[in-house]
Amino acid sequence: MRRQYLETHPWLIFDFDSREQLDFRTWMLLGEAISKFEHLAGAPIQPVLADRLNEIYLSKSVHATTRIEGNTLTADEVLQRVRHELELPPSQEYLGQEVDNIVAAYNLIEFDLAEGHSLALTRERVDELNRLVLDKVPAEDDVHPGKVRTKNVLVGNYRGAPPQDCDHLLDRLCDWLETMRAEAGEELRQPVAIISALLAHLYLAWIHPFGDGNGRTARLVEYQLLLNARAPMLAAHLPANFYMRTRTRYYQVLQKTSQPPYDPAVFLRYAIQGFVEELREQVRTIQGHQLGVAWVNFVHETVQDGHTAACVRQRHLVLDLPMHEFTPISKIPELTPRLAAEYASKTRRTVSRDVNALTDAGLLLRTRAGVRPHIEQMQAFLPLRADPEHTDD
Repeated sequence: MRRQYLETHPWLIFDFDSREQLDFRTWMLLGEAISKFEHLAGAPIQPVLADRLNEIYLSKSVHATTRIEGNTLTADEVLQRVRHELELPPSQEYLGQEVDNIVAAYNLIEFDLAEGHSLALTRERVDELNRLVLDKVPAEDDVHPGKVRTKNVLVGNYRGAPPQDCDHLLDRLCDWLETMRAEAGEELRQPVAIISALLAHLYLAWIHPFGDGNGRTARLVEYQLLLNARAPMLAAHLPANFYMRTRTRYYQVLQKTSQPPYDPAVFLRYAIQGFVEELREQVRTIQGHQLGVAWVNFVHETVQDGHTAACVRQRHLVLDLPMHEFTPISKIPELTPRLAAEYASKTRRTVSRDVNALTDAGLLLRTRAGVRPHIEQMQAFLPLRADPEHTDD
């Protein structure tokens, strides 16, 4: 018997030739993404900072994927909820439950990663993620978490695949993605794994197999498959944030791909471009933290004479100053509690002597506006390269 989706959704063909359908710019971006994966995975950061960054990027991702679907909690409120610090009134508790559910789904995926379990997509995992997304969240009577819908569904102007075909389509999707991975070959395995993560997202949005929670389920599947493509956890959280930032465009692209000529490359180009932009920003963030650690070490090496009171006080002065703004010298003794304690019994001359000593050592920049750390000195330890504004065309 011919399946109905072949008539109603002719774009669900489970076929994509990445060599033919992606342009060279997209392949270059895929290469850059993989390079950024390696950069992030090999970037040493302090354990406390690593925990903080994991919490921040998890919270941003949870906020993004729930916000896309209409959750009204702010980014700060979601962070509080992730920390188990946000209690909501009964009428708003469902908003917190939606957040809790996404965190639980991420934890399930990350447990499998930590335990070395396979991250290949299975039909059981798709159902389980949808069950987690909808757990304890108020829903219509015909919505059953983790169960394929039994009725037609219309989302805006888009009609999901026929309900009688959804089981078949989910099975085909999982089989197809595994075949893509197996046939990619060693050289293309990682870029094809990234492509398959995005295609899984797109196909789940097209099929719309569940009564509710399809978008969140699709983005969770994408997260799992990006981890399977060896993206670091911090990086795998980024696409959801990009989709939220460009939500209108996100829905426009999904709509466009379900119209002739039904080209998945439209979504892939959009998603890969955004992913790489987010990766660049994340790399800059990590580099900023690494620069801060290097600066602390440099200050300790530059201010000599061990543990004398003057040296300790001067190190604290440099390290407590705001990094990128000038502080009036008169404000230094009240800048932080430890500086206030160290200068409590000192005169203005002591502050001036400390500032002069640190300026002479090259650790402070001084202007009429005040002083700030001369962190630009750290650039001397970076490889020299041409300024892009001064290179030949």
